Amino acid sequence: MKKRRLSAIATLLAFLSSSLFAADTIGVGVPLPQTGTYVAAGDDYFKGIKMAIDELNESGGLLGKQLEIIRYDSKEFSAEVVMQGADYLASKNVASVHAGWAGWGQDVRAYGKYDAPFFADDGSQAAVDVFNEDREKYNNIYQLGDVDSRQANSMFRALMALPYEYPNKNVVIINTDDAWGVEIANALVDDFEKHGWNVAMHETVPFGTREWGSILTQIRRIKPSLIHVEIPSSMEVITFFRQFIRRPSNSIVSYGWSITPREVVDILGVSADGIIGEMPASIPIPEAPNPQAQAWLNRYFELYGHQVPAGSFATYTGVMAWADAVRNVGDAYDFEAVNKHLIEVGYEGLLGRITWDDEHVLRIQPSAPVSHYQVQGGELVTIFTDPPITPYKDYRFIVPRWIRQ
Repeated sequence: MKKRRLSAIATLLAFLSSSLFAADTIGVGVPLPQTGTYVAAGDDYFKGIKMAIDELNESGGLLGKQLEIIRYDSKEFSAEVVMQGADYLASKNVASVHAGWAGWGQDVRAYGKYDAPFFADDGSQAAVDVFNEDREKYNNIYQLGDVDSRQANSMFRALMALPYEYPNKNVVIINTDDAWGVEIANALVDDFEKHGWNVAMHETVPFGTREWGSILTQIRRIKPSLIHVEIPSSMEVITFFRQFIRRPSNSIVSYGWSITPREVVDILGVSADGIIGEMPASIPIPEAPNPQAQAWLNRYFELYGHQVPAGSFATYTGVMAWADAVRNVGDAYDFEAVNKHLIEVGYEGLLGRITWDDEHVLRIQPSAPVSHYQVQGGELVTIFTDPPITPYKDYRFIVPRWIRQ
């Protein structure tokens, strides 16, 4: 038995709040940014959660009960706000929590106090390190994607596999000063240096950077073959590209995860054609590898009017994996049995069976691949998957228009 249980106060609050719910309702906690730096990513994650909840409710609910979303604004993931969110949702007697990106470990501590399954898309080794402090205590925590360093390794492999001859081996790497960005950048530095590249510039910038003049001046002097920017906030990468393209260097521009928030391609449009990016635990777009996954893509577009952005597929999958475990257990509040089923059985998803490892991380696997994109025609186009799960017909890398060959 897990040692943690709701505190006496939280139990009382849960009892009182449960009277507010109809007898046929199961609460589902959703702590996502609704204000602040990460609001665009929060919206992308929420779309996947809502799509899953609506589908479940339209098909009769879960164990005959309707699901009710209970939201909490996690803002910019300060430890205090994340802890308050966990306490608030516990007081609402939620049966599971679906957060998408939720921090770099403070979320593991906050939601690990309770027993309800908690699904996050942190992609952070820092979060996994907290999990490993006490695996029994935190055995209700599930990561919906692989960690930052492994994402970086996949990015490096894709960049090296491009059908393009780099004119030199100089690379510039730019990241923000958060745990995730730093880990991505450090892993990329290691990969490039191991393969004989010169990391001519590695710049760590604060969130909110909008003026890139001094950095771009250095880039134009270095003349790198490749520029990689990894910033989990839209306006930084939007302003970087707008200023870069005024006097572009002869460089492949790689944005990693940063290209996948919907706001980025919405604002940049076809001007962004040529930028490279990636998304872990994703569904390839615009064409899926099987009919059921393609039907899901079509349904998503009908609902929201655009391609699948960062995190939507991961959070959708997390909700559906939890619901499948609950159906098999027969009780949404038998947390021990639900958690046991998730780890021991996994879930048969749209791309195949997903399984979490002993660190409760959904590692890169055929059913949860990394999709590597290029912006073409103002939209993301999958040009590689890691591991390879489908031949992508006519989809191919196109040399960016700003590169003079």
